[in-house]
Amino acid sequence: MKRYIFLFAIISIAVSSCTKDLKDLNVNPNSPTSISPGPLMTYVELETAQQCDRRSSVGFCMMFVQQTASLLTDDLEGDKYLKSINEGELFDFTYQNITPELSSLLSMTRDNPDQSNDYWMAMIWRVLVYSRLTDVYGDIPYSEAGKGYTNQIYKPAYDNQQNIYTSMLQELDSAAQELDPLKATMGNADIVYSGNISQWKKLAYSLMLRIGMHLSKVTPDQAQQWVQKALAGGVIMNNSDNCYINQLNVYNQPQANPISFFFKKFNILSLGDIKISNTFLTYLNMTQDPRLPVYCSLPNGDNTPANQKGLPNGYDAQSIAGYPGGADLSTYSTFNANYILPLGAPTFLVTAAEDQLLLAEASARGWISGNAQTYYVNAVQASMSQMSLYGATISPLQTAAYLALNPYPAGGTLNQQIQTIANQYWVSTFMDGYASYDNWRRTGYPVLTPVNYTGNASNGTIPRRLAYPQDEYSVNGTNVQAAIQQQGPDNYTTRVWWDKQ
Repeated sequence: MKRYIFLFAIISIAVSSCTKDLKDLNVNPNSPTSISPGPLMTYVELETAQQCDRRSSVGFCMMFVQQTASLLTDDLEGDKYLKSINEGELFDFTYQNITPELSSLLSMTRDNPDQSNDYWMAMIWRVLVYSRLTDVYGDIPYSEAGKGYTNQIYKPAYDNQQNIYTSMLQELDSAAQELDPLKATMGNADIVYSGNISQWKKLAYSLMLRIGMHLSKVTPDQAQQWVQKALAGGVIMNNSDNCYINQLNVYNQPQANPISFFFKKFNILSLGDIKISNTFLTYLNMTQDPRLPVYCSLPNGDNTPANQKGLPNGYDAQSIAGYPGGADLSTYSTFNANYILPLGAPTFLVTAAEDQLLLAEASARGWISGNAQTYYVNAVQASMSQMSLYGATISPLQTAAYLALNPYPAGGTLNQQIQTIANQYWVSTFMDGYASYDNWRRTGYPVLTPVNYTGNASNGTIPRRLAYPQDEYSVNGTNVQAAIQQQGPDNYTTRVWWDKQ
């Protein structure tokens, strides 16, 4: 991916802002109809990176799976499974900041043969955006989302997640087949692939692989069919095809890395609000993982592995005083300020390492051809090599040593193989809290010990979803209630459709 030049002033004029009223989230009356698809695509790609924020991704998902930890009780509530209005932030942000412009982009390109590639690229991106949303909340507005402007549907119905999955997979299949390398694209306005059709096809099939694997608990036969189709179509196999946003080293949204931006905005590095979980850091140490000094450092920048210390989940500012590590937050590790926390650090959305691990599991299950051990090795190598995009170097010798210490259990049971793959997925998708949380819910690995903080909202169990925003009950109440009637109570313990026991 080439570094882009973002013409923020132009896009700011072209793309109008929206309010948090659901009617306004689905209608953008000030959006100009003459704007070309390019600036809209640039905008939605950048805003999609902003979904990886300090609350929804880091403060809920990463804390649920014990990659991060916090002492706070009035923010970053995922550490202790406390109820919070922040649960709805991803929902509100997506429908407010992405849905209107993405819907406009699809509307303006749908019936124009000269812009068919732009349409199918936008459709693939729509699946990426909404797959995150439905996996966090379950039933969401999908088929009617964003149709306030085009169809005057101001109170969109909530689609059943099973139907959403069917639609997303069919849309990806159509997009991959319809993308035409002989037709024009929006070029460099696409800041991910610069309109490269081959790479967009790989993204479509990679999302098909990810979504297909999510079906493994609920409809394994369909999961196998979609995974086979994805592999045959061609998924992301090399880091050169990774889907990521190459953020700019500027203190400005949405160009800057969203996590880094909020670390600086709220002085998180000095205050110590977000730390590396002791669970995650202990695992990295135990496996002698060379990614540890890339991911982790002390607040002063020291990334020496022997000096790192993880914060336990489930503690607050008072109870931490009784923990053997002490209450001095400056002694606990956080995100590495030199590698993964600069404003210009990339935001990864779909990677070769992730795909290879999903293929390893599919192979272990007997769903596809190819050797599971080979997929696993390729995944580890890809993840280690991916660290170079953070400015870090992990040598082939370090990677080989790591694989020797942490081999794929070719002669083990299926559960042992899935556990090894899922543990590696947990490490490889660090900084993509949504992917890590999804895979933990689906596989049950890594094995985590839940916290049971006083007043938690999940009876001391790790939450299975987030609740809808409270303003949905007043703005779109009938449809919210219909979703709850179908899916179950709007709380932490209700499982989404594919996350069945």
